[in-house]
Amino acid sequence: MKKYLGQSLFLTFLFLVTILPVKALTVWKFEDWQAGTNYGTKTQISSNITNLKGEKVESGGMKVGPYNKASKAKLSDGIKEEVFVGLKKDNYQNGELFELSIAINKKEDNKDAEYLTEAVVMTQKSGDKFIITSGWAKDKNPIATIDADGVYTYRWEFKKEDNKIKVKFTVLDYGKELGTTDFVELEVEDPSKATDVRYLWAANIKATYGVDIYTTLPPKPVENPNTADLNIFFYVGLTLVSGLGFLYIKKRILN
Repeated sequence: MKKYLGQSLFLTFLFLVTILPVKALTVWKFEDWQAGTNYGTKTQISSNITNLKGEKVESGGMKVGPYNKASKAKLSDGIKEEVFVGLKKDNYQNGELFELSIAINKKEDNKDAEYLTEAVVMTQKSGDKFIITSGWAKDKNPIATIDADGVYTYRWEFKKEDNKIKVKFTVLDYGKELGTTDFVELEVEDPSKATDVRYLWAANIKATYGVDIYTTLPPKPVENPNTADLNIFFYVGLTLVSGLGFLYIKKRILN
């Protein structure tokens, strides 16, 4: 009876997994980035990597980069968007930086969606490290300090709570949290009008190389195993195989 019950529950679970919609994170593809006309340039480095560069505009000396409107995430569902960012120290001079931002729309009756607010995060090369900070969570700065080359996950989360728009930012290294903020309130005139994601924007790229954005997170690099441990593994394995082989031959001869 227990066996049939277990099979029934498993089939029910499989059925639910099949029919229930899965909320997927946005895939930031090369073709979705909008560049040119004061929005910098985009270059397809590979099928998985888009390099973004900034173009100088006079307002505050910013070097504005491309933007991407691929996200369809709604604030009513709770927004969580991840961006995979390649960081390589040799590509940046000391002091060079880039800023990435996710913005939120507002919608009023009989009007098109308009800009409401955004959460900008800055990544700057400092010595032999990358320092990640924000202006809206200054008490958490630096949010993270990165000293190894790699591809890192930048995660923005937005929610509406007590008619307030709040954002949380986290940096991850293949699931391992390197730094995070609390949910911080963003000052806006009328939070009740907040609707969905407006864009992901390379707001300011003051770096000659630019910034690499990965469409999907590549496989985690495999660390080199300890050679001594590996030798022991092979020695024990060969000994066991040889021993079993000898016993088999001996048994065949005696019989």
